[in-house]
Amino acid sequence: MKIGLDLRFLDSSSYSLFIIELVIKLIKTSPDIIYTIYTNHNSDVFKVDNSKIKQVNIKNGSLHEQIKFLKILKNDKNDLMIFFNHNKPIFYKWEYYTILCSLKDIYYQNFSNYISKYKYLYLLEKNLKNSHKVICFDENSKNELIERLNLPENKISLLPAFFINREAISSDINLKTNIKMKFELQNDFLIYSWSDGIEKNVERLIHVFDRLKKENNWNLNIDLVMLWDTISKNIALRTLVIEHNLQTNIHFLWLLNPSDKSLLYKKSLWVIFPSLYEPFPFRLSEPFFLNTPILASNLMNIKDIFWEDASYFSPISTNSILEEMKKFLNKENKEISYSAILWNYNKEKTVQQLLEIIR
Repeated sequence: MKIGLDLRFLDSSSYSLFIIELVIKLIKTSPDIIYTIYTNHNSDVFKVDNSKIKQVNIKNGSLHEQIKFLKILKNDKNDLMIFFNHNKPIFYKWEYYTILCSLKDIYYQNFSNYISKYKYLYLLEKNLKNSHKVICFDENSKNELIERLNLPENKISLLPAFFINREAISSDINLKTNIKMKFELQNDFLIYSWSDGIEKNVERLIHVFDRLKKENNWNLNIDLVMLWDTISKNIALRTLVIEHNLQTNIHFLWLLNPSDKSLLYKKSLWVIFPSLYEPFPFRLSEPFFLNTPILASNLMNIKDIFWEDASYFSPISTNSILEEMKKFLNKENKEISYSAILWNYNKEKTVQQLLEIIR
């Protein structure tokens, strides 16, 4: 059997890191299948005896995707193609499956113009309806595919995801390092480590800190560390921090080495996750493997994974976030472990179920 895997979309996102681990394990677990990997970069990490790397250099959603990439796929004659998002040549008629991480752009649209929005919605609906199977990671996404795109339920398969245990996590942590002094943090701190998209709810989190500071008569003795390149470069968020006079309490850190990043997680009070919309929470991988306490939105996709091992608030309520933060601040610090969750969300189980869907 010959299977093509379209990995042209890969970047530095959590979903991309998840797919890289998934594909490497998939190839090694199924030596009887010949894989062709289509990428836009040199990807020797996928090179195994039963895989072939094709660097096509064709951008997702481009005109070349519809013409040049279609020609390449026709010539290769794969028995099955797997696309890891909705972008593909719309005239590709052979059997293909689509693995879909999220439908957030239907609800939280960050398009630069109407044409970009129409193009996204058109390609999403057409390519998913023509897909022989649509694979998603959670029940919410499955329901959205049925209700919003009218996909038949028997076309949709649920695949359990897993948290990304990168070698960098906890592999080289010097616990004697004074991480607060190194990054000039005056107080104990919590971490936010995600993007600046509308659905991530970061502005509300800044307003929560403003409320907390006012309630403490402007003497706030807790800091917020934001760890992500894009959010650190967001001028609007930085301006909001200045407007609320929170510069000494909210810190933007980026381009950190893995050891410093892991140590920040180990030394933080907790991680806060105020997202309004979330499929599988890949971005909780670092606190998951470093056993950092988690305070998160009460979204079904998160609660179904962590249950009583995390604490929750309503992401649409500043007051709810504030009250749960106060409870956390008054809690006695104790050791936490997510090891029991690992039984349900591990790489081996994901790959085995994916192979069952493919075969």
